[in-house]
Amino acid sequence: MTEKEAILAFMMGERVKSSLIVATHLAMAIEGFLDHEKEGANRVFSIFLRSLYKDIGLAHKIFPQGEWAEIRKELDSGLTMVDSKVSHAAIDNLSRAISHTTTVSNRAMSFLKEKGLL
Repeated sequence: MTEKEAILAFMMGERVKSSLIVATHLAMAIEGFLDHEKEGANRVFSIFLRSLYKDIGLAHKIFPQGEWAEIRKELDSGLTMVDSKVSHAAIDNLSRAISHTTTVSNRAMSFLKEKGLL
């Protein structure tokens, strides 16, 4: 890993992790919506997750790591739940994706600390 790769991995990892945390909150919020509000909320939520999916693809191109594939796999499963109109069921997948993203960020941060850049 180069210093540039570590910086980009850390940046993308934190960006994706923040978005996944927001997604978890959205999934919980949708559960409390009235039935007639949930359909539109699920559609918007699906768009948000698909946008995040593209960011993860970009992160994988910038800094290839096995965790990005795992994150996308969890997001795929979460999207299936959202598209099936059970957004709250995506929370477990989103939580696992957060864990994988944390691994990417921690690996990059450790490298940067070793180099004295953090």
